[in-house]
Amino acid sequence: MDRRSALKQAALLAGGLAWLPSCDFGPQRVAVALDNLQLDVNLQDLLAKVAATILPSNKGESDETSSSDDSPGDDSLGSEELDLYRFILVMVDDCIEKEDQQAFSNGLQQLVPFTKAHFEKPFPRKEQAENEAILTQLMEMKDAPAAKESAEVSPAEQLKDIQAFLGITKRYTVQGYMASEYFMTEKFPYKLVPGPYQACVSIEGLTIM
Repeated sequence: MDRRSALKQAALLAGGLAWLPSCDFGPQRVAVALDNLQLDVNLQDLLAKVAATILPSNKGESDETSSSDDSPGDDSLGSEELDLYRFILVMVDDCIEKEDQQAFSNGLQQLVPFTKAHFEKPFPRKEQAENEAILTQLMEMKDAPAAKESAEVSPAEQLKDIQAFLGITKRYTVQGYMASEYFMTEKFPYKLVPGPYQACVSIEGLTIM
């Protein structure tokens, strides 16, 4: 290799090394593509937190319980592990009326400012119990008192949209969990109809769903 070629390659290598730190090779957060709803990544993350509050995972808790009393734990994945917020978004975007879509979108956008105005600290908080308490109070509220800060939308209208949003989210969280591959294969494994023949079956302790 002659001197000119060596210097040329060294210059290209130096330029590449200088450009490398500006590259981001980490996982990119990309919003779920929707046709009707206009929700950015932050709002979709907030929806995921609401769904995780409604259907949390108890995997770690059951491990601790089973180690203390030597009984088998009841591990169950939650909304976060199953990415149920994606199912909720698709269902809301495709399967409900425009009016309900608007209430869902408004309620999701108003959740944080409303809880900040009426609960001192906004949703979500660090502890699962606190988040559950906030959502329960929101669903049980009959009327919203006047907020400390003025808002374009009245507190009563905000509460109405938030309750509509929470109702839709709860319905599709449960539906998504019941229809998930995890539920169908691990919680209640699918069996071909009519199933194996059993001449004698005890019905003691049978739970009718």
